[in-house]
Amino acid sequence: MGRKRRILFFADPPYYGGAEESIVMLATACPHERWEPTALVPADEGGEELARRLTGAGVLEVRRFERRPWYHPRLALDLHRVFGEMRPDVLHMNLPSVYDSCLSMPALIAKLAGCPRVTTNEHLPMVDRARRLMVFKMAFAASIDAMVVQTKSNLRYLVDKHHMPAGRIHVIPNASAESPRMSSDERSAFRAGLGIKGGEIALVVAASLHDRKGHRFLLDALAGLPQGMPTWRLILAGEGDQEPLLRAQAEELQLDDKVQFLGFRTDAREIIHSCDLMVLPSIVETQPFSLIEAMASGLPAISSSIYGIPEIVVEGETGRLLQPRDVEGLRAALTELLADEMLRRRMGEAGRARYEAEFTLEMMASRIYGLFEG
Repeated sequence: MGRKRRILFFADPPYYGGAEESIVMLATACPHERWEPTALVPADEGGEELARRLTGAGVLEVRRFERRPWYHPRLALDLHRVFGEMRPDVLHMNLPSVYDSCLSMPALIAKLAGCPRVTTNEHLPMVDRARRLMVFKMAFAASIDAMVVQTKSNLRYLVDKHHMPAGRIHVIPNASAESPRMSSDERSAFRAGLGIKGGEIALVVAASLHDRKGHRFLLDALAGLPQGMPTWRLILAGEGDQEPLLRAQAEELQLDDKVQFLGFRTDAREIIHSCDLMVLPSIVETQPFSLIEAMASGLPAISSSIYGIPEIVVEGETGRLLQPRDVEGLRAALTELLADEMLRRRMGEAGRARYEAEFTLEMMASRIYGLFEG
């Protein structure tokens, strides 16, 4: 067998989110008989959680760089030195938005340092950023050999809004690892640890507490549920700047005794697996991991019908889709699924089958590592 090829994952996240999770999943699924995974992240709090998780996922070496503005000459010099020392065969950059990862500037530096192949993962090309930066992004993109997007709609956004070359863009859906295995007793104990009482239907939102996730619409919908509904509890797994406002809203709506704020958790997949219904009323999303993890765990989903979500959730089959900000529609879907255990079970089973057919980690990793090979 020939020498292993070296992949260098690059990201500059201000916090750990779904985009960063995609790198960890790729590292977890790395075919070590062919590839040697390494990583380069910022030497600050923003990169520390990612570094810790990458190390736990089997990445052999995680280097740090000092975060600077993308146009700072020292940043380019530092990256050139590190690329020269690490000598990756492939640089893979993770871009939560089109202008993250230093506007893709490391692609050019990597090529100058002798890296033969550069790829990117573009998660949110539908989000507008400072358009004055577009000319720089387009210039740096000339050094990118292949770009990954998760959805067909994102391919069009990347081409039409950001003028990226369509011939270099590949649609590869997100994925999830196999759902956690829990016995009935283990699941009951885990639910109790989350504050879920016996007989309660557990609704879960596994998302950062930012405005674009739409938590406030969910609270409004829950506050107006009809009388006589089965008892329920809302589990919010995530942290963010909206937490004080959401706590105040829950108290004002007299829901504070039915809503659990868990904060940042490293066991989000176990939390999802232990609940009964996934809800994601987002305003902006691409192809959220939490919905795929819900399918892997056999949970039905209620979600906004935006961007790439209809490519995951099948309306009426694996869950319910509604327009963002539609409190009445959200309330109707919650009322339906809370009241009908058989419907929840049927949709959950259909979601699990869909996961096995299209969204396993092995499928995603095989396609992306194949792209790395060129």
